[in-house]
Amino acid sequence: MKPTEAKTVSVRPVAGVDVIKIRGKLALGEPTIHDVRSRLAELVEHRRYYWLLDMEEVTFLDSSGIGILVQAMTSSRNRQGDCRLVALQERPRKVLKLVSLLALFQVFDDVDSGVQSFSSKR
Repeated sequence: MKPTEAKTVSVRPVAGVDVIKIRGKLALGEPTIHDVRSRLAELVEHRRYYWLLDMEEVTFLDSSGIGILVQAMTSSRNRQGDCRLVALQERPRKVLKLVSLLALFQVFDDVDSGVQSFSSKR
């Protein structure tokens, strides 16, 4: 599958892992939510279930954003894949910690270490 581009979301395969770069707010009414949902649906359609969500440019996260992250995690794991986060900014990190969901995800500082973490799973 070739890399998919959108204004708020881009997907690029790296060593069998789809790195999903998210830009902007993951919040109700933001196009980012729809774009992430669409990209994940495309990946599922192509039977690609190892996802690394690059959150470096995500500045805000609300309940809708939390929902899409949990949906991504559930969708990938239900298909024997996994979903991990990279470059989680301070504000979104605090939100996930506040609602006791930070421990649900493996979080990495950079894309390379996030991609490498999948090598033992496949």
